[in-house]
Amino acid sequence: MGRGRVALLLAVVALVAGGLWLKSYFAPANVIRRTLFGAIEAFEQESILGAIQVVSRSYQDRWGMSYETLAGHMRTAMDTYDDLQVDLEPPTVTIDGDTAKVRFRFILWGSFEGTRGYVIGSLAEPVTVTLGWCKERPGWRITSTDELDIPELREELQEMAFQ
Repeated sequence: MGRGRVALLLAVVALVAGGLWLKSYFAPANVIRRTLFGAIEAFEQESILGAIQVVSRSYQDRWGMSYETLAGHMRTAMDTYDDLQVDLEPPTVTIDGDTAKVRFRFILWGSFEGTRGYVIGSLAEPVTVTLGWCKERPGWRITSTDELDIPELREELQEMAFQ
């Protein structure tokens, strides 16, 4: 095989590999995962605008929360605790056209008055959540929380939930 054919073969292989990588990179499930991880990182850095930007302005859930109340709860957590850290299990993403469900478990750590510990969830009982996502302009946004199990707040959440 001549040098020209080898170069052509390498170029074709590079194009195919690049195409496969781009297809995977822009797959909706991977876009949603990156968006979620970016919001979590912003929350850990106490950037309320970075964390809330992933939530749709039309967000609502069965506990009566909205975009504004979620932002308020995030701000309260950021004001109350230092060194916030989210330990997240890999999320499961299910795509259905322009909607998606993202299920994951996590533990939120933080420091309060110099003592580090669990804020919500624990190693034995992490928080379990399923988020509804919708493709909006300019991208995927959280539109609802379909499942929320915070071990420390189970009774309160059951009382708050709309039936």
